[in-house]
Amino acid sequence: MKTVKEKIRDREPVFGTMISEMACPNLARIFKAAGFAYMIVDCEHGYFDYSQLAAMVSVANGAGIGAVVRIPTIDRGVITKVLDMGADGLLVPMVNTADEARQIVSYAKYPPLGHRGASTQRAHTNYDPPKLEEYFEIANARTIILAQIETRQALDHVGEIAAVEGIDAVVIGPNDLSIDLGVPGDLGAPAMKEAQRIVAEAAARAGKASGMITSRTDVIRECRDCGMTVLSCDSEVGMLLKMARKVMGELQA
Repeated sequence: MKTVKEKIRDREPVFGTMISEMACPNLARIFKAAGFAYMIVDCEHGYFDYSQLAAMVSVANGAGIGAVVRIPTIDRGVITKVLDMGADGLLVPMVNTADEARQIVSYAKYPPLGHRGASTQRAHTNYDPPKLEEYFEIANARTIILAQIETRQALDHVGEIAAVEGIDAVVIGPNDLSIDLGVPGDLGAPAMKEAQRIVAEAAARAGKASGMITSRTDVIRECRDCGMTVLSCDSEVGMLLKMARKVMGELQA
């Protein structure tokens, strides 16, 4: 069976969801049981601490669901901690240029691709690391890097960002992008549909995958139609609210 990384590489559809604020490690088991291939733990807007994050990543590793962490910024210390605790990869917000993409790769990958700091008797090696050079190759092949496209500037440079070696996919963050394009929250606006096309086509030219993060299944379907394959839909909070409202509507009918 292919890993999430392999499916992204081969541009096969991979479906995930977001964990936005509930620090329950067993959410990984729940989403795995529901059929999701990966989950994104949101440490950009979410208020998880490192011990909570490590617990969620650990259970995800054991449950066989990809654990991607949305980090708050391009920061060597944050990237090192997240990957050393065993996360499968990073979702990096506000990636606007190829230089920023190269900086992410430098922090997240071992030589020859980057300069990730080495401390191997940790969770990311199951405390049993092979020889260092051998592990460099294993870790570089495993680590997923998703660059989030959220501004006009990023849209202008998306082809260059996607082409950076080590970047696996470019993924639209629709809320911030819609704000920057002057259509806040209107994912059906022509400017947003054009942005989807630009990102999908630029990624394809670079031989990379592209994707979208949204709670709207209709937008996910549109993105699939234009060639996007890395798709994250809704969150634990969104799903809970939808079901709670549905139940209340039935009770009050």
